[in-house]
Amino acid sequence: MSEPESAEVIVVGGGQAGLVASYYLAQAEVPHLILDAERRTGDAWRRRWDSLVLFTVARYSALPGLRFPGDPEHFPGKDEVADYLEDYARTFELPVRLDNHVTSLERSNGGYRLHSDSGAYEAAQVIVSTGAYQEPYIPPLAQNLDVDVVQLHSAGYRNPDQISGADVLVVGAANSGAGIAADLADGHRVRLSRGGTLRHLPRRILGKSLHWYGDHLGMIAAPVDSWRGRTQRNDFVVGPSLRQLSRRHRIELVGRAVDAGGQAVRVEEGREIEVGAVVWATGYRSDYTWIGVPVFDERGAPRHRRGVTDSPGLYFLGMPNQYSRGSSLIYWVKDDAANIVEQISNGGSGEGAARRFGGRSGAP
Repeated sequence: MSEPESAEVIVVGGGQAGLVASYYLAQAEVPHLILDAERRTGDAWRRRWDSLVLFTVARYSALPGLRFPGDPEHFPGKDEVADYLEDYARTFELPVRLDNHVTSLERSNGGYRLHSDSGAYEAAQVIVSTGAYQEPYIPPLAQNLDVDVVQLHSAGYRNPDQISGADVLVVGAANSGAGIAADLADGHRVRLSRGGTLRHLPRRILGKSLHWYGDHLGMIAAPVDSWRGRTQRNDFVVGPSLRQLSRRHRIELVGRAVDAGGQAVRVEEGREIEVGAVVWATGYRSDYTWIGVPVFDERGAPRHRRGVTDSPGLYFLGMPNQYSRGSSLIYWVKDDAANIVEQISNGGSGEGAARRFGGRSGAP
């Protein structure tokens, strides 16, 4: 049996969070590797639906050290983001090992041992940056629908051609559900099931992008336990409101989906809706079952302080609300990454990283 390959630090996941961590590790001259399950950097973005456009403009879709191409005020499409990430890894010669799905992580010899599709690795420290979108969640009531009903999770939706029937129910009215409903509306009769009232914020206000205000007012980077952070915790729809969406695209808004059977979905007002297809825009769940280190709470979420766990040398990066609203957003993930790399390179509190890398540091 061959000896495991070793590195001072291994980053698990080569999306935007993992690439930023690698960028800072390289600046700090810390030997490291990135293990990524994708065949090509950026593929997680390439798999999303064809018409997806970010709600952050290009200047707020960039990573440290490399501007996003094109007009800084345009809203990039998902393939632009994928190609940018690939170019980022190439520009800074980041040590990405593709086709390397990590299947286990355990404590070993004072550090960590990882197993992947390509073999075993050992590292003194590990950054888990597998992202906010891990396991698509479909509610159990979906199992009650007939096999003739086409069912897709938003993770598997690409374009309207996947759905041949006229009647489509999109379940979940946050940003993904609203966007997919609009995408389907030209050729389908679309109903959009919403579970509750979501705040609506426009993409631009007085000519400035929404995230320009979030940045300059210190809202997005604020700790979630601060008064600014508490205003950012709940989901909101960016772009047209659901009522505007309904008027523009003739989308019918219905209540929460509560049951299903045969070829119908029942919504909370008691109405049964006949469906030919359902798109479940019902979010994702984290999956850390491959990690055999006791750092999780009763819900299976990592116990941490700004990504730093009680297991020495084990860190998490890119989780929603890890420290701030920006923790899972492309532009702002740099702040948490800088803090973690400070822990790794100097064992300090993170203040040095804020000065050296230009990020905000500290802990809630």
